Amino acid sequence: AIDVPVDPEEEAFRRELAALQAKADALQAQLDDLDRDLSIAAESYNAASERLAQVRAELETTKADLESAQTAYAIQQELLDKRATSIYREGDLAMVELLLDSKSFADLIARVKFMNTMGVHSADLAKQLEVQRDQIARTAAELAAAEQEATSLEFELNARKREIELRISDREEMLRRVDSDILALLLQQDQARRAEEAELLAEILAGASERGVAVVPGTPVETALAYHGVPYLWGGATPAGFDCSGLVLYVFAQHGVQLPHYSGAQFLMGEKVDVADLQPNDVVFFGSPVHHVGIYIGGGYFIHAPRTGDFVKVSLLAARKDFAGARRFAWQTRTAPFAGMDQISPNVNHNVGIQLDR
Repeated sequence: AIDVPVDPEEEAFRRELAALQAKADALQAQLDDLDRDLSIAAESYNAASERLAQVRAELETTKADLESAQTAYAIQQELLDKRATSIYREGDLAMVELLLDSKSFADLIARVKFMNTMGVHSADLAKQLEVQRDQIARTAAELAAAEQEATSLEFELNARKREIELRISDREEMLRRVDSDILALLLQQDQARRAEEAELLAEILAGASERGVAVVPGTPVETALAYHGVPYLWGGATPAGFDCSGLVLYVFAQHGVQLPHYSGAQFLMGEKVDVADLQPNDVVFFGSPVHHVGIYIGGGYFIHAPRTGDFVKVSLLAARKDFAGARRFAWQTRTAPFAGMDQISPNVNHNVGIQLDR
C-alpha cells in the first residue's frame, strides 16, 4: 500500500468542521429539548383555556338558574304566606260555615275530607319550598366554587402564558449567543432538511396508492395537506400559524366536526381505533399525558404541526416512540373551498426552522 501524505491544512479544516458540526448538533439537541418542553407547555395552556371557557359558560348558566330559582321561591313563599294569613284570620269561622252548610251526613264527611286535603296540600307546598330553598343554597355554593375555579384557571392561564414567553425568550437568547458559523451551519442543514421533506411529500403523493396513502378529494387528509408548510405557532388555529391541536381543530371544522383546542380533550372524543386498524383521516395522539396530535394519511405517515421553529409537515408514525392512541371522528365530505388559504404566504415553505415564528 502506498501512503498518501495528508495535507495538514485539509486535516485542520476537517477537524474544525467536525468540531463545528459537534457544536451545531449539541445546540440542535438543546433546541429540540426546549421546543419539546414548549409544545407541552403550549398544550397545557390550551387545556386551561378550554377549561376556563367551559367554566365561564357554566357560571352564566348557574347564575341564570339561581336567579330563576330565587324568583320562583319568592313568589311561592309570598302566596303561601298570604294563604296562611287568610287561614289564621278566618280559618275557624270558615271551617264552621263549611260544616254547617252540609246537606247530609255524607256531605259533612266529604267536607271534612276536603278541609283535610287542603291542609295536607299546604303542608306539601311548604315542604316543596324547603326543598327549593335547599336547592338554591346548593346552587349558590356551586356558583361560588365555579367562580373560585375560574379565578384559579385565569391565574394558571397567565402562568402558562408567562412560561411559554420565557421559553421563547430563552430560545431567542440561545440563538443570539451562537457563533455565526454554527448558526450558518444550522440554517444550511435546516434548509436541506426542508428540501428533503418537500421531496418526500412529492414522492409520497406521486406514489400515494402504492404506499397506502389516501388523498381523496373532500377528505380531512386532503384539507390538511393544503396547509403543508404553514409555520408552527403556539395557540395558533388559522393558516397564519398552527399548533398541533389547532391544526386538527381547523381541519375537522371544515368537515362538520367541532373539536376543542386541546389535544388531551380531543383524545377523549370520537371512536377509539387500534393502531392495527388505522385508516386515513383518523387522528393520532402522542405523549403521556397526551400533548401532541396529528392526522393519519395512510402508509404509516401522518401530518402534524410539530413544534416551535417547525412547520406543518408529513412524518413517519413509526418515528415516534410515544404513540398514545387514535380516534376516528364522524366527519363529512368538504364541498366548500379550503378555508383561509388567502392567509398563507406563498413563501411559507421557505421559513427557516431555527427562526422564531412568534
